[in-house]
Amino acid sequence: MKKIIINILLLISFASINATEFSVYEANYPNVKDYNVNIDEVTLVIRPVGDYVEFNLYMTVSYDFQSWFFKNYNELEFNWQFNLPEEAIVHEFWYWQGDSIIKAEVMDKWTAELLFSDVSTPVRNPGLLTQSYANSDGQVAHQLRLFPIKGNEKRRFKIQYLLPGRPTGENMRVWLPMTQLISQRTPGIDKLKILYKYGNEPYEPQIIGTNILESKNSIELAAWEIDIPVEYDQFVEMELPSPITNNNVFLTSYSKEDENFYHLAVYPPESPKIATPRNVLFVIDFNRFNTQNLDGDFLLSYLKESVLNAFSESDSINVLAAYDDIILGENDWVTCTEEGIDGLFQKVMMRSFPSYNNLLPLITKAVEFVNSRNSPAEVLFITNTNTINLDDNNKNLLADEIVQKFKQGTKIHFLDLDNKGYLRWNNGYYETQMQSFYGRITYPTSGNLFFLRYNTLKEMLYSFLYDEISHYENIEVQMRFQEGYSHSKHFIALHEGYYPMRTPIMQIGKYSGKLPVEITVFGKYRATNEKYTINITEDQVVKGNEQIATAWYGGHIQSLLKLSYNPITVSDIINLSIKQNILTPYSGFLIYNTDENHGYCSDCNDETESPTSVEFEEGEIDSTISLEADVYPNPFNPSTTINFQLPARGHVTMKIYNVLGEIVAELINDVKEAGRHSVTFNGSNLSSGVYILTISLESNKKNYFATKKLLLMK
Repeated sequence: MKKIIINILLLISFASINATEFSVYEANYPNVKDYNVNIDEVTLVIRPVGDYVEFNLYMTVSYDFQSWFFKNYNELEFNWQFNLPEEAIVHEFWYWQGDSIIKAEVMDKWTAELLFSDVSTPVRNPGLLTQSYANSDGQVAHQLRLFPIKGNEKRRFKIQYLLPGRPTGENMRVWLPMTQLISQRTPGIDKLKILYKYGNEPYEPQIIGTNILESKNSIELAAWEIDIPVEYDQFVEMELPSPITNNNVFLTSYSKEDENFYHLAVYPPESPKIATPRNVLFVIDFNRFNTQNLDGDFLLSYLKESVLNAFSESDSINVLAAYDDIILGENDWVTCTEEGIDGLFQKVMMRSFPSYNNLLPLITKAVEFVNSRNSPAEVLFITNTNTINLDDNNKNLLADEIVQKFKQGTKIHFLDLDNKGYLRWNNGYYETQMQSFYGRITYPTSGNLFFLRYNTLKEMLYSFLYDEISHYENIEVQMRFQEGYSHSKHFIALHEGYYPMRTPIMQIGKYSGKLPVEITVFGKYRATNEKYTINITEDQVVKGNEQIATAWYGGHIQSLLKLSYNPITVSDIINLSIKQNILTPYSGFLIYNTDENHGYCSDCNDETESPTSVEFEEGEIDSTISLEADVYPNPFNPSTTINFQLPARGHVTMKIYNVLGEIVAELINDVKEAGRHSVTFNGSNLSSGVYILTISLESNKKNYFATKKLLLMK
């Protein structure tokens, strides 16, 4: 009995997803949706993994077919669109089908989308999980699709991902996936059940940003069970203990495929802080339409996180924010303890930003607050106002009046988030619409002026928040193993470049050699240099699991994704994704129907047959498509020859796609006879890169297909 593999590829474009959405639709018409999906149950199982935290999100969904919307259908497709931070490493997807629990297989995204979506054949797989590229906010859009959703049947699945812990003072924090569970169009769930798996030592994690409905220690599960409410515009953190328990250092390791991986957490060297205490009023004026690729809620979350890292109990802050009305967090300055910052931001978050700006009313409120306090103050206006309807002379008069209204000694700063407005020509150079106005306010008060147009949000906030030696500018960690060394290291702390005192430095990497290891930590700020050295023996190393290696591979893939486009790099990302079971923009998690034949082969040859290939009875044409051997040369410049063999007469389609899913060439779209054929692909009009060759055969009412990566190198 012989096997025949022939291919097809149907690419589905994956647009950037800006908000969470649950919907169902008839598979052939994905734009006709009903959002009244039942989110029946959600459970979040959390466990620490070295410097990372593992999230296991269990969800059960269903659809009420009594709805008028799709009352004439008995099965539909479910779609969940949501964002995760770009640091999240998605590496498992499970699906419950009857009594079976099926684990997804990762493959290149083009093939995964075809195998899920090919509605022209009886083959229709039940689950697909894909992701897009990170946007400028550091958010990655994900899409989960399930088929079929049937009446009186619930669909259950699990997504597992790793997220680096955010060092905050003596502890770690992670954002819980709350916004991913709530959509404006879907009723959703009322509460989320959390199980924090603490291991041997019972520990009750702290929940920040919401109330706790119920909390108990489940000794039999070695977990703390916590129920919290789920509300729209909700941002909830969990505070976990730092992995550092003693001796200023934490080290865990794991060996996989003859490689040694580690997670390390250490404190910076001790150094006296000489920064002057600060009183800062943050004024938030955010029009949700004036800043491309920046969400107001993300802005507040990132501001809160930055303040937690940068300021200490000697500093004080307050927040003034404009929604439909103007909100002042507190009536007085708030001391920058964790409790104080958490409570303050909880009062000003969880609201929807307006579609207009309120800069002038906010300035009036800021003047009232600052002038009623005896202590010296700074005001940071974070605004995306794009214009004030005054001519230049009157704008200058207004700016001078604003400076005079604030009491003497007040420093006024502006962080300009407007990146959609046009630049204008003024006195020999281009400037933003509001640049002269802001400058006329900031310069006389010794304030600073920052522009999102020219800098990242992180760079601007850190430049403002970190003052004198409340941080190190550079940190270096050296590890000297016995007969070996550490390598392939990545810092995972989000505050790289500004390292606060007494906040853990977290690093992952590989090593060779044996323990003990000597660890030296260097900190530098201008002419100030500090260091300390510590020795770790084998009995002090915490035994890790495979997630230690997964975290390193995920971090490595994320660093490759940030590089400039290169065909070799893209090919490496695809190969690593498939080998290490990690989701990327070039791969997808597919749930196969059990015991079903797909007629699919990717990069197979005569000696290696696909386990999902289609078997033909004796007497049928003896052939297997052999793309591995019959595409030559590959890599190529600018032409390559594709030889292929058809088992039967039928309609053949051969196309070439780029990595964005766009068709760059259609080489065949015609009926072909059985037997051997040849076609030449010329890429002289294309740039260097990875391209996907697809061949499909429709014969005897059956579709068969395969895919092949092509590498054009000019």
